[in-house]
Amino acid sequence: MEFQIVPVRVGRAPGIRRADLLWGQHPGETVESPHVIWVVRDDRGDVTILDTGSPDAEWVNRHHRPFERTADEEPATALAAAGVDPAAVRTVVLSHLHYDHCGNNHLFPNAEFVVQRSEVAYAVAPYPVHQAAYEAPALGFTPRWLATMDRTRLVEGDVTLRPGLRLLHIPGHTPGMTALVVDTAAGRYALAGDHCAQFENWRGTGPYRVVPSRTHVDLGDYYRSFDRLAEHADVVLPGHDMRVFDQVSYPAADHG
Repeated sequence: MEFQIVPVRVGRAPGIRRADLLWGQHPGETVESPHVIWVVRDDRGDVTILDTGSPDAEWVNRHHRPFERTADEEPATALAAAGVDPAAVRTVVLSHLHYDHCGNNHLFPNAEFVVQRSEVAYAVAPYPVHQAAYEAPALGFTPRWLATMDRTRLVEGDVTLRPGLRLLHIPGHTPGMTALVVDTAAGRYALAGDHCAQFENWRGTGPYRVVPSRTHVDLGDYYRSFDRLAEHADVVLPGHDMRVFDQVSYPAADHG
């Protein structure tokens, strides 16, 4: 089975401090942080989705941070441009349950959602400093992922979805943080979500071989999860880096 990975941009958060994404590195620098829906298509045309992006821009601006979304970045429009019919998608993996990764579950009416049991348990009652990111009930929110819980499969640890597609549990950023590992002719690609928001989280920067972000629940788990990624992936694609759009798809169309 051959797989193609397509990043679909569904908005951008300007002015994000790199020192937050790359713990203490590049002080004073800011970046534009894309919100991404990942499309994984096999050679029969079947599509698996990783994450569903942020809710509408007005909501994000009001409750979270400055956020921009053009007409062609509207999730339904952007998915259509990538050749995806959301109603035909049968599997959506949620890397974790922060608002910007599960805000459009409603677009996939026939999909089963897959998420770590530990992530759901924490999302209901996170530490106060994490409540906003989860849109937790303690702040008066009704988390959007609750609306699709009747179609959600809770998993524990590493899981093979089907040949060539595997879930890799990489806790640290959140308890249930999960990468989607895709076997391709060019090697194993890991869609690492917010474990690696930028390429430099994985490639290293300054004196560090790898760099966690400042947003995490367990730093020890975070570093151990870097080791897990190194064991299971040849290429790591980050979750909030504009440079992933330097290619239309992965691996490159001219590979081989």
